[in-house]
Amino acid sequence: MIYLEPSFSVNADVTNPGQFFACCGLLELAQRLWPSAEGWFDRDSPCFRLASSDRGPSLASLISRLRSSRLNRVDAGADDKTCPLCLTDDDPQDKNGNRLLSVRLDWWLDKGSTGASLKTWAGQQKVTTISRAMLHNASNIEEIDESWLNAGKLTRDPDPPNKVVEPFYFDARRFAHSLDVGFSLDAQGAETVAHPAVELLCLIGLQRFRPAAGPDKWSFDYWTWSLPLTAAVAAGVVSSAVPTHARVGYRFHLRFRDDQKRYKAFSSATPIGDPR
Repeated sequence: MIYLEPSFSVNADVTNPGQFFACCGLLELAQRLWPSAEGWFDRDSPCFRLASSDRGPSLASLISRLRSSRLNRVDAGADDKTCPLCLTDDDPQDKNGNRLLSVRLDWWLDKGSTGASLKTWAGQQKVTTISRAMLHNASNIEEIDESWLNAGKLTRDPDPPNKVVEPFYFDARRFAHSLDVGFSLDAQGAETVAHPAVELLCLIGLQRFRPAAGPDKWSFDYWTWSLPLTAAVAAGVVSSAVPTHARVGYRFHLRFRDDQKRYKAFSSATPIGDPR
């Protein structure tokens, strides 16, 4: 039984791996801003809840911190396509006594785990451009409520020429196979709606929270939890390294977006386990 009163919640479909790992990213950020933060997936409704005994935790304040943050290259001379990034506060001297954000992101370079296998972008796509666009668009969504992860929009680059930027394709709702629609969306340069909050938070969540390798190539498994947990403990549950009560497992695949098998997307997930 959960005894914590949630500080805030977001609607989330756990069969969408993008939304699942976005919730993990939300917990990561929340605990850095409010050290007592714990999160869990509600067993009775499709939402992710966060609770903290610290002062002022809310979704609005978290989004406000994202709005005043930026994603910088760790190495100024590194390749924009795959360079490590750091999410940091725009003003390093916070005058309000808030905890400062500093989150290094480089999981796509980790060849010793599932990290490198989860990289979805390739070719001329740049992690700097995509992540910057997702941060800008996610932090400027007008609806700051439980539907934040479901807010869709054309994700434009905040810098000139303000063109539409393709997302990472972590959100399973984004993927559409050319056989289903009759032509390749990527090849035709079609502009379609993305969910920037999912794309940004999933990028952040995958730094600590990694799925386990599935039984087949390009398949991955993850597990939900329904008890309040810190980010460190929850990360172990996600990969099944830490078994816990009432967990449920899910499996998803990486789907190819072009004939050359360069660009990938997360598929929807299917259950592989029942509550225990």
